[in-house]
Parts: sequence; C-alpha cells; structure tokens
Amino acid sequence: MPPWRQTPSIQYLVPAPEPPFTKPHPSPMPVFLAFVLYFVGCMLLSALLLPWLQPLLHALFGATPDRALYRFGMLLTFLGLPWLLRWWKLRDKKSLGFAHPRPWRELTRGLGWGMLILGLILGVLLMTGVRQPKPGAITLATVLSALGAGLVSGLAVGLIEEFFFRGALQTGMRRSLAFWPTALLIGLFYAVVHFIRPTPLANGAALNLFSALGMLWGGLGNLAEFADYADSFVALLLAGMLLSLTRERTGSFHFATGLHAGWVIMIRIAKRLSETNHDSPWIFLIGDYDNITGWLAAGVIVLFILIYDQVTRSKPLRSTTH
Repeated sequence: MPPWRQTPSIQYLVPAPEPPFTKPHPSPMPVFLAFVLYFVGCMLLSALLLPWLQPLLHALFGATPDRALYRFGMLLTFLGLPWLLRWWKLRDKKSLGFAHPRPWRELTRGLGWGMLILGLILGVLLMTGVRQPKPGAITLATVLSALGAGLVSGLAVGLIEEFFFRGALQTGMRRSLAFWPTALLIGLFYAVVHFIRPTPLANGAALNLFSALGMLWGGLGNLAEFADYADSFVALLLAGMLLSLTRERTGSFHFATGLHAGWVIMIRIAKRLSETNHDSPWIFLIGDYDNITGWLAAGVIVLFILIYDQVTRSKPLRSTTH
C-alpha cells in the first residue's frame, strides 16, 4: 500500500490524502461558499427568466410559478456544473463518484434501503395513528401510479442533488477537510435548500419580474421561522449526513442517489394513500414541512448512520479524491 494511503478506520476522520509532491488544494470554505453562491445565482437567474418561461413550463408540466421557479433553478444548477467543476479543477470522473464498477447494482441497493428506511418510519406513523389510510384510496391502480411517479421524480431529484452535493461539493471539500466536518456542512446546506423554496404567487397577482423576485425572497425569508420547522430540519440535516457517509464509503454517489430516490418514492406513495391525523397524541413525531419527516425520522436516521458506520468501517475505503 502506498505510504500516503491511510487505513480505512482513520482515513474518513482526516482530510482525504494526496500523493506526495502534489500542489496543495484550496481550503474547503472557499469551495463551499462558491457552491452556495453558485446555487443562489442559478435561483436568481431562474427568477429573472420565469416571466417568459412560465407559460411554456405550465403548458408542458402544469407547474405553478413557485414550483417552476425552483425546478428550473435546479435544472440550471445541474446544467452549469461542468463550468464550476472546471474552475475548481474537479474534472476526474472517478473522484467525482462516477466510476463505481457496478453502478446499477449500487443504485438498486440504495433504492431498496431508502424504501426500507422510510417504510419503517411510515409503519410507526401508521401504528401510532399519526397517519391513517385515506378511505377508498388504496387500490392497485393508485399504488402503481404513485410508485411510477415517485420513481421518475425520485431518480431525477436524486441524480441532480446527489451529483451536486455528494459528487461535486463533497469531492472538493474532502481534499482539505476531514469527513465529519464536511458531512455536517454539506448536510446543513442540503437542509437549508429544502426550506428556502419560493413562496407561492399571491392570489390575483400578475407574474412579472418583481413578483418572481418576491417569490424567491419569500423563500429566503423562511429561514427566520426556524422554530416552526426545526424538527424536519434536523431530520434532513441527518439525512444529508447519511448520504455523505454512503458516498464516502462506496466511493460513488450511485448508492446515495438510490437511497434518495427511495425516500422520495415512499413519501409520494404515503401522501397518495394516507393522510395526517392531527388529533393523534403522537403528532409531535412529525413536522409541518411534509407531515412525515420530524423527530421520529431523525431518530431512525441516526440509528442507520450508526449501523452503516459500524458495518462498513472495516471495509476498504474507496478513494473519493485524486
């Protein structure tokens, strides 16, 4: 084993090692801030273009202005990544997480584990009466429809977000920062993104440049109401850290993409087939963000982080950077 390689039990605690005599990489914070500003810039560009694109987006996908603004911003984020990666010299496919020898197997495994984790959470919510089946909603056609829609949206969202957060950003930060601080920062960024989504356009308001920017600003204003969604925020923070851990241990983001997609599928099915019972004495287990994530989800994810960390710690750690 080359002398610059660390043992698996130590490597994830320290910055990803580099062969000797290579130029030092930039500190992690400029990389982190560059990705944050890049994301904000893409959302701003989406808001500026929305008044002209919304008729087309609504005709094709039936998207409301706030959803169109966010989704088009995420698309811009994904499409512009090659330029950002070139700027930070993050162009190697292996270090970015593309080079797993069995990508489809990893994706499928992640999908199964994601559905299992959310299945456990939903099972507890059903048993405690926090969620209850919708009368007449559980039919084969409804289940298949929700499964298909969840699979498509889950894979799309998983691919874009995992490549951005766990592929590109994690690779850049791990060049000079230990794993757990990296996972914490990326997890915070990942969680924040879910709570700054544009607010809906006011009833009767015309969509123009100013109202589009107002929707974007309204989403940023949600950060001031942290106490209202702290439970779901913590759950998403921990989910982001679990995704980063799978990226670190497998050397690719395929498992994380499947894991993410599995969560989306189960949430889509749960919302289609069940409803929230706000009179349940166990209602504190969920947050108002989506009526599924909350303190229960946070506890389950912590458990899986501990299990996954122990099970994979003795395995050879795949290189995430070069």
